[in-house]
Amino acid sequence: MLASMMLPLRAANPAPVVFGAVGFETTAPATAVAVTEARHRGLDNFSVLVSHKRVVPAMMGLLAAPERPARLDGFLCPGHVSVIIGSNAYAPIVDQHRLPRVIGGFEEFLMAEALAALAEQIVTGEPALVNLYPEAVSAAGNTVAQRLLDEVFKPASVRWRGLGVIPDSGLVLRDALAPFDAERKYGLVKPNDLEPKGCICGDVIADRAAPDQCSLFARGCTPISPIGPCMVSSEGTCQAWFKYRRAGSTGPKGVF
Repeated sequence: MLASMMLPLRAANPAPVVFGAVGFETTAPATAVAVTEARHRGLDNFSVLVSHKRVVPAMMGLLAAPERPARLDGFLCPGHVSVIIGSNAYAPIVDQHRLPRVIGGFEEFLMAEALAALAEQIVTGEPALVNLYPEAVSAAGNTVAQRLLDEVFKPASVRWRGLGVIPDSGLVLRDALAPFDAERKYGLVKPNDLEPKGCICGDVIADRAAPDQCSLFARGCTPISPIGPCMVSSEGTCQAWFKYRRAGSTGPKGVF
């Protein structure tokens, strides 16, 4: 759909158009299609500002910090990303770190089933891959989308809020597609990525700390006025903790 919307772009809107390309391997193929179509149709007023991330390198990055290791028992792998990359992409997590991984779907009972399977692996101490979303996720994944991603992008080491730079965890356009790279085309300079003072989101993500151990949690940092990335996202740990906190507990009202 994105590519079809671009077709009349140059004629209808001769001004420069920059598409903000965000998301994991789920949305990156659509960006790849858009860039491919733009090159094919000579849309020289179109470019993309790429901020795509890769899931497995991020998982490996969490586990590869010996000075501050993450306290993780396993991974509930995202079904939508797994549709693209395939279940085999998670093999290094078990092979190198002996951690369980379970791919689950999105309905409530599917998520509950995946969590139960993950807990069983943790209790038995027998890490493995369990794909509980086989109707959408195969071992190899979507090879057509993978080839397209490889043609348009290359891996890059990028910074994650709260976690720092993780090797090969991002995607950037290949040099042959530089005319469609807004960052290079317009000489954009990335701002200094300063972590908010007092925010411990990186430790929360790595399970080195609970959200209510942060001095900002439920005080200056709330879903209405988020400070750190764990509170910004509706899927963030701090926002979920804030939303489902237990009334009558210690600390700020309703905080675990």
